[in-house]
Parts: sequence; C-alpha cells; structure tokens
Amino acid sequence: MGLNKRDDIFMLQVRLFRLAQLKWDKSAEECEQIFKKYGLNEYIETCYEEYHVQWDEANLADLEHYLKVKGLSI
Repeated sequence: MGLNKRDDIFMLQVRLFRLAQLKWDKSAEECEQIFKKYGLNEYIETCYEEYHVQWDEANLADLEHYLKVKGLSI
C-alpha cells in the first residue's frame, strides 16, 4: 500500500527540511525557525503537484529562491 497524499507531503517536507539543514549548515532548531518564520512547510504543500515529480535538490533550489524573494539570503 502506497502513501496517501497527506503522508507524501509530510515525507517531502521532512526530506527538504533535512536537506536544507545539511546544505545551509544549520542546527535543527535554526532550520525549524526558518521554516516556521517563512511558512516553508505550507509553501511545500502548495507546490506539492510540482515538487513530488522533481528531485529534492531542485525543490530546495526553489525554496532558496522563495526565501530570497522574502528577503532572506542563505
């Protein structure tokens, strides 16, 4: 039995959080603050239809662009 959409979104959020944490060299707490402040989990959910067919690195690049537009340079 495969994942339902909600579970798939959650797994995507977890993978992107961990990838961001590693690439940005941030602690889990620092990364969580960024995700919360800029609504990244909600943004990931909004972009699900595009994100679930792309590589995580491409999705992280999109998140970084989103943050740059919001005024945060990583």
